[in-house]
Amino acid sequence: MKIYLRILEYAPGLVGRLIKFFLYSLLGVAFSAAYLGLIMPMMKVLFDKSVTNVVPPLQKFSISIDFADSFLRHHFIKLIVEQGRMGALLWVCVGIVLCVMVSNSFRYLERMTASRLKVDVVKNMRMHIFNSIMSLHIGYFNDQRKGDLMSRFTNDMAEVENSVINSLKSVLKEPVTIIVYLIVLFTISVKLTLFTLILLPITGGVIGQIIKRLKRKAKQSQESMGRIVNILDETFSAMRVIKAFNARNFIVKKIDDETSYHRKVNLSISRKNELSSPVSEFLGVIIVAIIMYYGG
Repeated sequence: MKIYLRILEYAPGLVGRLIKFFLYSLLGVAFSAAYLGLIMPMMKVLFDKSVTNVVPPLQKFSISIDFADSFLRHHFIKLIVEQGRMGALLWVCVGIVLCVMVSNSFRYLERMTASRLKVDVVKNMRMHIFNSIMSLHIGYFNDQRKGDLMSRFTNDMAEVENSVINSLKSVLKEPVTIIVYLIVLFTISVKLTLFTLILLPITGGVIGQIIKRLKRKAKQSQESMGRIVNILDETFSAMRVIKAFNARNFIVKKIDDETSYHRKVNLSISRKNELSSPVSEFLGVIIVAIIMYYGG
């Protein structure tokens, strides 16, 4: 967490941007939850043949789920009585479109805020690294390989970009999403929600192990790419010497060994990346099936 905050400090106007990101995330999740929480009861009433043409009375105002359900049921059945089921279905479709449109608009604003923050962080961090290197004494460059320094500006910065997005999601968006959806789920069914919360850590544990191995392999891939860049730099800088001493086979073997290792690591990363989605989907289906059996 501290590392993420230190990275985000490279963006100007950080507090204002974080507030905007939080508000856009909150509104986007709220409209998504509203779509799920309001549309389903409306559809249930709409296709319930036992619903009569008598509009149920409104309950006395109170801050409760029963009042909210009574309020929605009263006005929706009134809409069915006045405009018919097809007219009410039209309003349901319009409501779905509007909720999704507003939710996606706020999600777009949230992602654009994160993207602007990301590019500013990367740009300012690159300049900070470059200025720091330029201020070092000349002896430093005798020990440090140019390929390693160049890798800091390429591969490492790519990881910083991912870190910015991940930090915003983990610190601001995901807690808001979890809280809002938990509120909606608890209002629908307390028992099923508690049962779901017991089963979800199983999926989270499996996916967490895959992510942990991915991070380890990603670090190995970055280090290998730094060595490849360094070999290329040394080769191109000393091409005359290599030709003079007929060291071509030695250099070719050296670069072949390193690129083979880099291929092996990247193949392992791809294997785990491609495995994560089917595994999570399979475990999700198992959990949904268990919940359906438990709730039915």
